[in-house]
Amino acid sequence: MRNFLESRLGKEVEVCCQGITVGGKVTKVEGNVLHLEKDGVTAHVNIEKVIIVWDSQEKKAHSPGFISQSK
Repeated sequence: MRNFLESRLGKEVEVCCQGITVGGKVTKVEGNVLHLEKDGVTAHVNIEKVIIVWDSQEKKAHSPGFISQSK
């Protein structure tokens, strides 16, 4: 797991740990701790508790309202 997480350095990921999902940019992996940064806040995750990791997908916001259909 450590080697895989190190390969994601600088990338946005989401990790699931015992039912909790945390996301952010991987800044470093130090010992058994994964450091994720998002909006100036760093989360420290015990990599021994990580169940699943996936790359974050850019979510596109949809404008509220109706979509007009051209004929």
